[in-house]
Amino acid sequence: MQPEMSQTTYFFPVPFAAANAGAGARAVTHQDPSSRSDAPAAGAPSTAGAAGAASTTQTPGAGQSGQPVGPCADGGMLWMMPLFLVLMYFMMIRPEQKRKKEQQSLLASIAQGDRVVTISGMHGVVSALTDKTVTLRVDTVNMTFDRTSVARIERDEKS
Repeated sequence: MQPEMSQTTYFFPVPFAAANAGAGARAVTHQDPSSRSDAPAAGAPSTAGAAGAASTTQTPGAGQSGQPVGPCADGGMLWMMPLFLVLMYFMMIRPEQKRKKEQQSLLASIAQGDRVVTISGMHGVVSALTDKTVTLRVDTVNMTFDRTSVARIERDEKS
């Protein structure tokens, strides 16, 4: 018969743990901001048998001047953010606004008797118009569509 356990035990895996963590060495994970040596800090008594010479230790994330060191800490790449915003405006937002304006002017210029093509590719002649709908005559059948479903107007180009 097995004894009952009074506590529930949970095991959490520790990713990237050092293999010698059980031998008294400090486990170094990838989350540490700086690499530290096994040697004691300056001013602390050292133990005999330490592998390697004593090294200097620094505060994590601090440079020689005490300022934080990082990829954007000096502001050298800070000017790129407005550059990307301007680039995004001219490559994405402005052409979309232009296309919407052209589509609105096209929908406003639809007149009775125009030959139009819908978004789905159906060709027809406008037989009736309202503010929100357009009625197309396709062969002998009249169909009602939303006005926004008109993709283009086919007009005869006279040269």
